[in-house]
Parts: sequence; C-alpha cells; structure tokens
Amino acid sequence: MNKHLTRIIRKIYTFSVPKRISTSLSDNQTYPQVCIKASNNYRLFNNFRRHPIYNQILEHVTEAEGNEYLQLISDDLEIMDKIHDFKANDEWGNPRTYDYPNIGTFSPSTLRYIKVLSDIKKHFGSLDNFDACEIGVGYGGQCRVINTLFNPASYCLVDIQPALSLTQRFLDNFIINSVLSYKTMNELGKRDYDFVMSNYAFTELPRTLQDVYLDKVILNSKRGYITYNEITPKEFRSYKAKELVAMIPGAKIFKEEPLSSPNNCIIVWGINI
Repeated sequence: MNKHLTRIIRKIYTFSVPKRISTSLSDNQTYPQVCIKASNNYRLFNNFRRHPIYNQILEHVTEAEGNEYLQLISDDLEIMDKIHDFKANDEWGNPRTYDYPNIGTFSPSTLRYIKVLSDIKKHFGSLDNFDACEIGVGYGGQCRVINTLFNPASYCLVDIQPALSLTQRFLDNFIINSVLSYKTMNELGKRDYDFVMSNYAFTELPRTLQDVYLDKVILNSKRGYITYNEITPKEFRSYKAKELVAMIPGAKIFKEEPLSSPNNCIIVWGINI
C-alpha cells in the first residue's frame, strides 16, 4: 500500500468505534457493509470498484503505478500473450481504467494482479495441479488472474464473510479452472498447501490472528508468496518481516517492485522445490 492509503487506513482505525475488536485493518465495519451490499444488489455490484469506502481498502492503485507494473511485465511474452484475457477482470465492478501503451484501457489494480502473477511464475514456475490458498482475497481478482494462466487443482479463498460473498459474486461470472472454496479463518482447517499467498492482508492482522494462519496454513505449506507491509498500529504487535523469515523454513526477502511504501517487501519460500 502507498503512503496515502496508509494515512487513510490509520484514520479509519482510529475513528471508527466498533462494538467488537476488528480482526484486521480492513475489518472496520464500513468496508464489510459495502461488500455485503454489493454482493446482494445488482446495481451496487456493477459499480463497487468505484465506491469511496471500498477504494480506501482496494482499487486505489494509481494510473502511474499501473504503468510501472506494465513495464515490469512487458518482457514476459507468455504473460503479454494473455493480456486481453486478464482484461476481462475489468468487465465487472466498473473500475477506473486508463489507456496504456500497446494494451489499451486497463484498471491499474488489475495490472498489479498480473505483476504478482509474473512474480509467482518467476519464482515457482507453473501452479498447474497445485492446491492453493489465498489469505485476504479482496473481490477475487488475483484468483481469477492466476486461473487465467494456470490450472490449480483447488483454490481456497480465505477472508471475512462479507468479502467472501462479494468474491463469489465476482468469480461466478467466469469459468474458473480450480475447484474453489470460500472459508473464514475459523472455517479453515490445518493442512499443507502446495502454494499459499497473501497480498498485504496477512501482515495487516494482529499477531494473535497471524499465529492462527501460521499454525494452520503458512508453516505447513510447501511454497509461499507474501507481500509484506508495515501499517498496523503498535497494539496489533504484527510480526516484522525479519521475524517471519526466521519462522518460515527457507523464506527469503525480495524487494517489492515498484516499492509502494517504505519497508514493504516480498517474502517467498519453497523456490527450489
């Protein structure tokens, strides 16, 4: 997340007055309400990617950042050959799109998902026949981009229930290669996935909840990709990048490109399997 979004999220966390403890920075009782309404209302679903509350958490990548992501993926011929297939993500939710050289109009957030896919391909090769798990899934955009190039056997999407409802509403518009499952943290069983990933979401959790995901999924999984950031309040006691790398066998830190906020990085493990 960039520095402008960091300020917004901290403001949300500071000034929202929930009657229960938020489980993450996105679980602030305004974002979940938007997800629920968009998943149940056709008109709201058709425009949810422009909703100002939703944009505080997702769909905030700028036009310029989208161009940086495009530059980073432009040398991957396999990715670029599929670029118009990835573009189908933008047919739903009415995202803000911009005209980019050689590829036409695109949501910069979708370009970011494609860049993450390019990273995954570089580090791990194909995800065909993998059992995959994603922690913190937004509306399912990353899942759909991954399934456009690869054929995972299964794909478990983990988030709060309102986000999962919106995700299923979005993904039901596509033919997805994987057998999909939608689970909250408490519905998630302990198992060893071939691949687990999280774009920011895991590192935005309080340490107590991070421990649950570490025990159930992350420490048991053969390969993983986590986009790490540092924006949680001190009381969350969220793990630092170096702490996570020390805990996860074989984990390494890579630079985030482009760097969206100070201290951000990519944590990867299982590269040589």
